[in-house]
Order: sequence, then structure tokens, then C-alpha cells
Amino acid sequence: MLVLELREKAAEEAQAARDIRDKSDREARGLTPDEARDFDMHLVESARIEKEAERQEKLESTENRLNKKQEPVVPIETANGKRIEVIPSSMFRFGQLRSFKGPKAEANAYAAGKWLMATIMSDANSRQWCRDHNVEMRVQTEGINTAGGFVVPDVMERAIIDLRETYGMFRANTRVLPMSTDHTNVPRRSGGVDAYFIGETTAITESEKSWNQVELTAKKLGALTRMSTDLSEDAIINIADDLAQEMAWSFSKKEDECGLSGDGSSSYGGMYGILTKFIDGTHTFGQVAGVSTFTAWSHGTLIDEIIPMMGKLPSYALANAKWYIHPTGKAGLFDSISMAAGGATAREIVEGVRSPMFAGYPIVTSAAMPVAPVATKIAFLFGDLSLSSTFGDRRGITIKVSDQRYMEYDQIGIQATERFCIVNHDLGDTTTAGPIVGITGTA
Repeated sequence: MLVLELREKAAEEAQAARDIRDKSDREARGLTPDEARDFDMHLVESARIEKEAERQEKLESTENRLNKKQEPVVPIETANGKRIEVIPSSMFRFGQLRSFKGPKAEANAYAAGKWLMATIMSDANSRQWCRDHNVEMRVQTEGINTAGGFVVPDVMERAIIDLRETYGMFRANTRVLPMSTDHTNVPRRSGGVDAYFIGETTAITESEKSWNQVELTAKKLGALTRMSTDLSEDAIINIADDLAQEMAWSFSKKEDECGLSGDGSSSYGGMYGILTKFIDGTHTFGQVAGVSTFTAWSHGTLIDEIIPMMGKLPSYALANAKWYIHPTGKAGLFDSISMAAGGATAREIVEGVRSPMFAGYPIVTSAAMPVAPVATKIAFLFGDLSLSSTFGDRRGITIKVSDQRYMEYDQIGIQATERFCIVNHDLGDTTTAGPIVGITGTA
């Protein structure tokens, strides 16, 4: 833990210097003599502590290398001749892996587990294993995470991203843009060139393509969980798998809630969701009202709700259009209509449809969508989310550890954070429908 403590102290000194600089910048002035002296002292102390941490880490590395028991990693061949890396025979897991997939799933989970032991538990043998196997133990000390933290390794982040795109409706279907800074403006086409009829002696009316900006401001999202300090080497595969699962689920759930139900409050990072913006009075043309009474999924019909909704969507959005609905709505509306229409085979009834479709378009379910139609509120959506919304992704997931927060329980606190932003910028207006449309409940 000594190396971690030293690096934390170095980060605190660097942050103290940053606070002095930020104060003078806010007040639009230079540093006073006292501030300049303190600023330099904090930077010098930060550099000194960081050097001390490097020396301590080299000492531990040398000691561990000399006393290290080599763990063999045996390459084997699959039936098609592909060589993959497997975990040591002494290591095992409990049950099936849920987060890590593919032929190297266990090896990747084992590497992620070793990384957790090296960073979270400050296990010297695991640190040396990570160095020997090129598993980076990157420390995040940029302005976007001034208190420091460990950036999860690539094998673990890929598993988390795959799961977020499985669990998260928004991340999987909208346009995801990497953000190089916390604040980014993305060009958006707002108008095009028009054609006009002209007479023999009249000039052609000029028109131009016009653009505006989609403004993305990344917000930090964090999740805190506990883990026992009595971690066993025999359980690190399952520990890595479980932690990846929890991170992916918690982040994707909040991402969907922000993109769908956000009301601009701090609970949603200041983001406004589609369901909220649709009923603010400025996007009325993209709405379809349910006919007669539509306050339960069983009230919906193909003629009264589905077809009018499909007819609202502009043709340019049909190529990648999808239905977005709560799982209860899929069963109570789409599946009910399909089953009533008949024509399903016995196998489809027993096994279900592998890729759910309705009227030729894929169905995407999310628990963040409304569980039932409500009068004047959006019940479900249809269209191309990649045209209506932008998902700004600032950085990957970073982990911080505290061995003090839950000390009385003999547990450690693990905090995972990410930075993202969702902007729903194209929902039409009062005279034109956008690339996604919605239907409202009717009492």
C-alpha cells in the first residue's frame, strides 16, 4: 500500500497547485508572490513524492522478481489450429462467466483479476505478474480525474463495453462520439439547398446549406461498491467477472435513464431525455395520440396505434428504424398482436423469436421505458435513434479504492467512474416530424 499512498499524496500536492492556479484564473489575475511561492512548493513536493513512489516500486519489483514463483501460461491449439492462451492449471472459477466472452474469456478474466489484486489489494506478486504479461497499471491523474485512480485494463474495459451495449438501449443504438475534452461542439446540418422554378429572364433564387452545433458537456457518473479484503487467488476470475458485470449494469441503467427520462436536474447530470423533451410543447408533430382509451398495452391495436405511428416517421429514418419499448410493452402489445394474427409455427411459440421484430423492424426493449401507457405521456418510440441523439463518450472507466471507508466491516470501497453526455437534438418541431416519433397514452 505504500506506493499507492505515496502516489495519492503526490496527486494531492498537484491538486493543491491546481487549486491556486484555478483561483487566480477565476479572478482574472496573475499569481500573488505568496501564491506563486506556494504553487512552486506544491509542485516540487509532488515531484519529490512521485520519485519516492517510483523508487519504492522498483525496490518491491526487484524483491519480487528474485523471490517470484513462476506461474506457467501454457499456449494450446484449438481444433482449427488457432493458438490461445489459457489460465494456469492451478486456477479455477466457480460457475459460468457472464462478462467475459470468446475463446480467451478465462485468460482475459484471469488477467483482469490479477490487475485487481495488483491495484486494489496492492499485491506485489500480482503487480509483477502484470508487468511480465503487459497488463498496464495506468494511473489517471489528468484534470478529468484530479484525485487519481486506476484506468481499467483493455481486456476488462472491452468486457464492460460489450455488456453496456447489451444492457444499455442508448449506448447501443445512438451515435457514440469520443470526446477529447470535457466540452465539445459537433456540427449538425440544419438546412439544405432548395430548388426553384425560374423564368426565362429571372435569376435563380440562391440558397445555402446551413449548419449549427450540438453542444456536448461530459458529466461524471460514479458507482460505489464494497469488496472483502479477504480476496483469494482462487477466486480472482469470478471477482473480475462479477465486478465487470456490476459496473456495466449500473452505468448502462443510468445512461438509459438520462437519455430517456432526464429532466435537466442533477439526478440526471443536467441531461434532458427524449420522453421529457417530446412533451414540452415544441415537438408535437412527431407525436401520435392513442385512439380512444390507451392506458394499457392490451388497448393498443395495429390500425389505431401502430400504423399511424409508422406513417409519421420520415422516409429517411426508415432504413435504420427500430421500436423502443418496455419489455412488458413488447409482450403486451407487439407479441399479443402477432399471436392474435396467427401464422406462427409451433417452434416459434415454444422458443420465441431470436431477434424480435414487428412489422419488419427490430424491437429494442429497455426497463427505463414506461412500464405502461399514461395519458399525455410518451408510451413507446419508433425511429432512428442514431439520427435523433448523440452520445458523447469522454473516457473509459476508472477505479479508485479506499481501505478506510468500510474498515469496520473488514471491507474496501471500490468507486468506478465514467464521463459521458447525451443530447437529444432532433425530435422535429410543431410542423415537421424528426427521425424518431412517439405515441402518447389517451385516457
